[in-house]
Amino acid sequence: MYSFARCSTPGCDRLVFAGGPNCHEHSGPEVMASVLARIEGGQSHRDLSFDGATFEGLDFSGKRFYGCSFRGTSFRSVLFTNSVLRLCLFDDSTMESCDLSHLDAQFSSFGGARLSNVSFENSELLHDNFCGAKLVECTFNNSNLYDSRFINCELVRSDFVDCNLKRVYVIPSKEEGVSWKYSNTMEAIRDREHLYL
Repeated sequence: MYSFARCSTPGCDRLVFAGGPNCHEHSGPEVMASVLARIEGGQSHRDLSFDGATFEGLDFSGKRFYGCSFRGTSFRSVLFTNSVLRLCLFDDSTMESCDLSHLDAQFSSFGGARLSNVSFENSELLHDNFCGAKLVECTFNNSNLYDSRFINCELVRSDFVDCNLKRVYVIPSKEEGVSWKYSNTMEAIRDREHLYL
């Protein structure tokens, strides 16, 4: 997992940004440029924290992220198509108009994230967490969601067409205009009585 080292700026308790000496807030623009070059130039990235960064109009397609943290990060028009995520954290992040189709994400978390117009189509999303997230106009069509969690989240005008919902916990706080067409909804867990069985 990413380092728990803290920012070297006196009085700052945030995690260091992308393995540097300071957090994102206390790093200059040259650090961000270096991080982007590093991501774009390499295929595999491990144990890094990108917390609090802003990524816009970037192509991370085909990249592999292992044990990385993107908590509180903002993504706009970013491509993660055909990427791999293992044990990655996107908690409290925001994603707008992003393409995560053909994603292979396992044991990753989008808890409390705000996702708008995000595509997860044709993806393997195994053991992932979307608890407390707000999903508006998102698509998960033709995806395997085995053993993932959608608890206390908001699902608005989103599509889960032809998805594998086996052992998926779907207990949203709000569900409006959601399509479950052709999905095995009978194998999903839809009530709190069977929570964590």
